[in-house]
Amino acid sequence: MDDLCRPALFVSVHSSDEEVDMSRPPTSAEEYLRRVRLEAQSCPSTVVAEVDRDMFRGKQTVMFSNSTGFSPAPAGYAPTIEWQRYQAASFSELRQKLGHHRSKVASQPKSSRPTLPRLQEEEAWCVLCFGNDFWQRLLSRKGKETRADQDIEEATPGQEMRTHKGVPPLLSIVSAMEQPTVCQLLEYHIEWLNHLGFSVSQGCWLFALLACLEKPLLPEAASMLRTLARHCSAIRASLETKEDQRLAPLNLLISLVARYFDQSDLADSG
Repeated sequence: MDDLCRPALFVSVHSSDEEVDMSRPPTSAEEYLRRVRLEAQSCPSTVVAEVDRDMFRGKQTVMFSNSTGFSPAPAGYAPTIEWQRYQAASFSELRQKLGHHRSKVASQPKSSRPTLPRLQEEEAWCVLCFGNDFWQRLLSRKGKETRADQDIEEATPGQEMRTHKGVPPLLSIVSAMEQPTVCQLLEYHIEWLNHLGFSVSQGCWLFALLACLEKPLLPEAASMLRTLARHCSAIRASLETKEDQRLAPLNLLISLVARYFDQSDLADSG
C-alpha cells in the first residue's frame, strides 16, 4: 500500500523510531507524524469485529421472509418446461405483430378509433369488458350495496348500457389503448380477479393486456404481474380436477409472467 500511495509530506525515518517513548507528547510536528506512521504500521491490514449475534436475536423487531407467496401447483397440474418455453416464444411473435398494428393505429386520427372510457372510470371499463351483472356482483363482493334499477338508469346512458353483457378484447379496442390505459386496466382486472375469482373470459382480457404491455417493465407493472401470478397460482391450487377448463389459461398466464416477463422465481418447475 505504501508503494501505491504517494506521500504528500516527506517524513524521515530513523533507526531510532522504535526507541521513541510513545507515552510522552511529541516535541515537534515531524515527531508527531513519525508516531502516526509507527502506529499505522503496527495496525493489522484487516480487522474483524467479534460480535455476539445471540445478544440481538431477542431484540429483533423485523422479520424477513424469502417466500414469494406463490402457491405450488398440485401434482399433475403444472405444465412442462418445454410447453412454457413454447408459449413464451409464440407470445413474443404475437407481440411483434400486435406492436406493428398498434403503431399503424397510433398514426391514424383519433376520430377513427373507438371511444374508450377514461382511466378513472372503473365501472365503465368493467361494464365494457364483462357487463353490468359482473359489476353488480363486484360491488356486492366489495361489501357495497347494489343500486336499484332507478339509480342505475340515472348513472348509465340508457337500456343498452344496463343490459350490456361485455365484449371480448377485440383488436380494435386493444389497439386503441395507450400504455397508461393498458397499465390501469390491468390493475383493474387483477383487482376484479381477486374479488370474483377467475373465468375464461377474464383470461382472454388478461392475455390481451399482457400482449400490449411494454418492456422493460416499470416497477409498478412488475409488481402487478407478480400479484397476478400469485392470484392465478392460488386459484389453480384450489381447482378440484385437472379437467377444469380454467387450468390451461391459468397455466398460460403464470408461464408468461415467469418466462416472458422475467419473473423466473414464480416459474413452474414442470
